[in-house]
Amino acid sequence: MQEIINSINEAEEKAAEIKAAAIKKAAEIAENAENRSAEILALSEAECKALREKSIKTAKEQARKNYESEITVKRAESAQYRAERIKNIDKIVNDIVRRITRGGC
Repeated sequence: MQEIINSINEAEEKAAEIKAAAIKKAAEIAENAENRSAEILALSEAECKALREKSIKTAKEQARKNYESEITVKRAESAQYRAERIKNIDKIVNDIVRRITRGGC
C-alpha cells in the first residue's frame, strides 16, 4: 500500500514539474512573441516610411516632367502666337501711320 502511495506522490511531483516547465516554456514563448512583434512593428514602420518617401519622390519627379512638358507646349504656342502677331504688326503700324499722316486720328 505504501508503494502505491509513494507511486502516486511521485506521479504528482512529476506532474507538478511538467506543469512548472510548461508554464516557464509558455512564458518564454510569450516573451519571444512580444519581442518579435516589436521587431516586426519597427521593420514595418521603416518599410512604410521608405515606401512613402519613394512614392513622394516618384510623384514629384512625375509632376516635374508633366510641368516641363506643359511649359514646353505653352512656350511653343506662345511663340507661334507672337510670330503671328509680329507678322501682322507691319500692317497695323502702317495703318496707324497712314491715319496720322492723313489726319484721320
